Amino acid sequence: MGRQKQNKPRRPAGGTFRVRDALDADIPGLCTVMPDAFGLMGGAPWADPGYVAQGLESCAAGLSGRQRIKVAVEDSNMVGGSYSGLALADDGQTAHTQLGVIHGIAVRPDRRRRRAATALLTTCEDYLAEEGARVMLAEVRPRSVGFFAARGYEAVPGPALVIPSTAGTYVHQQTTATTTLMWKSVAGAVSLDGTALVGLLDT
Repeated sequence: MGRQKQNKPRRPAGGTFRVRDALDADIPGLCTVMPDAFGLMGGAPWADPGYVAQGLESCAAGLSGRQRIKVAVEDSNMVGGSYSGLALADDGQTAHTQLGVIHGIAVRPDRRRRRAATALLTTCEDYLAEEGARVMLAEVRPRSVGFFAARGYEAVPGPALVIPSTAGTYVHQQTTATTTLMWKSVAGAVSLDGTALVGLLDT
């Protein structure tokens, strides 16, 4: 099975954990923590080791290498995980390089409120910005709306967000009825007009 390229771990201020790319050895921990992530079709597929292993292989190969699965580790114990990447067109291969998607972040209940989620989100955003993303998108469960709002994300008033970009129009769909679509601009003048983001074509 392919493994992701390792990177220098990130150690957040005020925390005893670090964030790094996920490895094959992290699959059992990801299966435990990631089903609680927002979006992700309710998170259920992440309880399947085969599904997670396939995700790690996908992250290590070709264009889909622009997706990343991260873990937050405290000592030798996994406390959380995240999955993010550039938005992909309907063909599953063409990347909307201006759009970064935070597909899911989860932290073990006994390790919450210790900045692990913040470190995971920051790591996702840094990676996606390096790949060229100007806008970050997330599908957020109710208890996480305040967390994302405090970090600059805005809610979308609808079940879908339409985004005209230089790679074509991208539609970010809500996958579960109880989630909220949220977005944040990290570069340039991008604004929300109803349920459409405008400004990405003005580059």
